[in-house]
Order: sequence, then C-alpha cells, then structure tokens
Amino acid sequence: MKTYVLLMLDDDIWQTFDEASQNLWISKYRLWAQEIDDKIIKADPINSAGQFISVVDGEVMVEAKDYTGDPDHMTGYFIYQAEDWDEAVEIAKGCPTLQYGGRIELRVVGH
Repeated sequence: MKTYVLLMLDDDIWQTFDEASQNLWISKYRLWAQEIDDKIIKADPINSAGQFISVVDGEVMVEAKDYTGDPDHMTGYFIYQAEDWDEAVEIAKGCPTLQYGGRIELRVVGH
C-alpha cells in the first residue's frame, strides 16, 4: 500500500455558491468520504487565511495572506492509501470537486 494526498483546488468556484449549495456539496463530500472510509488516513478542509513565509535577502519575511477566491488555493485534502497509482486515480475520480468544475492534484507521499 502507498499513501497519496489529494489536494482540492476550487476556491474560485466554491465562493460563488450560496449557503444552500455549499451545504449540498458538503453532503456529497461526506457521502464520498464514507465510500472510501477504509482508505482514508486524514481529511480536512483548509482555511483561506494563512501566512506566506519566504526568505528575502537572507531575512525571513512573514506576510498574512487571504487566499479567498484564488483558483490555486487549496481548500481541502484527503490523505488515503491505495495499492498503486491506478487505484489512487480511480478513488480521486470520485471526488465531488471534479463534479462542479474544480481541480484536484494527486501526489504520492514518500518514495
């Protein structure tokens, strides 16, 4: 078994949903998570408020950042196990993010 991380990138779409639509999609995520529950290690939403940390001219810079509406902002993640890439991709294809036009990024954790 290998461990994979699925990153959801959909904030520019998610922010256009009214509260009822957001609740509907949250229900779909919960159902999907129940379907793959035996594979999931960890899953959570990611808040849009954060800190951007970099080094400029040898000095560590910390900048508060609000990623709301950023199409490349990660809005959540699932860490799960699968036998191989093929199985990991099949699991990822069920992610509700894809159903409403969002994007996902899938990576293997470790080697």
